[in-house]
Amino acid sequence: MKKLMFVLVALIGLASCAAPKPYYETKEGKRKQKYYNDIQYGRNAHPKMKF
Repeated sequence: MKKLMFVLVALIGLASCAAPKPYYETKEGKRKQKYYNDIQYGRNAHPKMKF
């Protein structure tokens, strides 16, 4: 029974790690989010695109 529970927990853990990241959490997504926030909230009227 303990072995089955361990396998089940390990399977759930591996499945959650294998899921793709949301786009906004990736390096490129963070850069784009910063760029569009700079435009929208007026921190920099003409930011350089770094993506």
